[in-house]
Amino acid sequence: MPTDRSAHRVASFALGTAAIFDLTGAVIYRVLRASMPAPPPASPGSGPVVQSARLLAEAHREAILRAHGRSDAHVRSDG
Repeated sequence: MPTDRSAHRVASFALGTAAIFDLTGAVIYRVLRASMPAPPPASPGSGPVVQSARLLAEAHREAILRAHGRSDAHVRSDG
């Protein structure tokens, strides 16, 4: 008996393959869009710029910690 997962696998494969071909991808995306789940609601602090800035700040803090040979316990966190 086929399950829902097999249909999702076929849809995933079709969308992945279609991403390679622009025109075909657009047609398949429009056909399969109705069966795709709705996206989660966007929170105010989840924009791409906010996420990128947060990632850069975390990477900078980690680089400073590594350069000074300290652990997280010795450094005050600002955010």
